[in-house]
Amino acid sequence: MRPIFNDPAIQAEFEDKGYVVVDFLTAKELSTLKEAYKSSRDQPIQMGFSTSNMSMDTNYRRKASDTVTISFNRAMNHYFDRCKIFFGIFTSKQPGQEKSLCPMHQDPAYVDENNYTGLTIWVPLIDVDETNGALEVIDRSHLLNGWPRSTLPRFPYNDLVPLLLKKYFKRINMKAGQAYLGSSRIFHWSPPNLSNTERVAALAWMAEEESTMRCYYQDYQNPGETMEVFELEPSHYIEKPLFSRPDESKAVKIGIIPYKYEVLDEIKIDALIHYA
Repeated sequence: MRPIFNDPAIQAEFEDKGYVVVDFLTAKELSTLKEAYKSSRDQPIQMGFSTSNMSMDTNYRRKASDTVTISFNRAMNHYFDRCKIFFGIFTSKQPGQEKSLCPMHQDPAYVDENNYTGLTIWVPLIDVDETNGALEVIDRSHLLNGWPRSTLPRFPYNDLVPLLLKKYFKRINMKAGQAYLGSSRIFHWSPPNLSNTERVAALAWMAEEESTMRCYYQDYQNPGETMEVFELEPSHYIEKPLFSRPDESKAVKIGIIPYKYEVLDEIKIDALIHYA
């Protein structure tokens, strides 16, 4: 796979850790995103933790995605070499709620990761720390479980969560407008927002401009042990409600593959991420 960052030093850090944190938005771009979120109260906030693509309102999902991708465009061109954003969302943690926790996961595979670099852009709109649900990650965990991941929030290592939290995870405190630029494979989560202020972040998913977007689909109610693989337009993830099966009149079904994941234990994790 070719480098995706313009700066070789950032590329090297990304390849080593699986992510970098950079100054990303201007004050004006940050203000635009804050105002866009504030002016449209269509986020499904009753869930405690929510994302704009959980909304059943197609117009809101589309507006949120357009606002995020446009606001990220200048910084995208500054940091990345010939890459494109697929779609964007707002994510929110309501204040003072234990249920605002976002469980441990890897992001879905949105491209063929054997040939392309799927990357998540995560930008908090307020400062984040231990009180309001800052992102927590495992350095070098992009080297773990390289199998394709479906669009379902299906983490295969729940039995390892106590160990992962105790031994490997670290919190990333960030300022509003900074960006976490991370491999979609990274193990990450965020604890509850126990502050008295809503924690809002803008997210987008991207890859090389020559890549084609994919959906590794499993039924939400009955995921089974296989995944249907589609190539499709990014609009699928905004025009359709979350977890929807692609429309075969608009998407190309390229096959069915087994749902697999790498078997991990403490010894193997230590060896792969060079834990000391």
